[in-house]
Amino acid sequence: MSGVVVAVTVALFLGGVVAGVMAVIALAIRREDRRYSLVRKAPDRISRNARRLTGVGGRGLDAEFFPISRPVH
Repeated sequence: MSGVVVAVTVALFLGGVVAGVMAVIALAIRREDRRYSLVRKAPDRISRNARRLTGVGGRGLDAEFFPISRPVH
């Protein structure tokens, strides 16, 4: 019985860690979308780490074609 309790506890902990990482990545993606900052250097540490985890980056995009001062709807 105690083995089941330990397994459930470990599963809940790991599930919480995964959910936390996904929430941080979602916040970083939303922040980048609002700032239109994907073609530039990452604006903060959270965005930089989210880019690293997801494998996304500027990859030679020219910022001239992506204006920064577009209105956010």
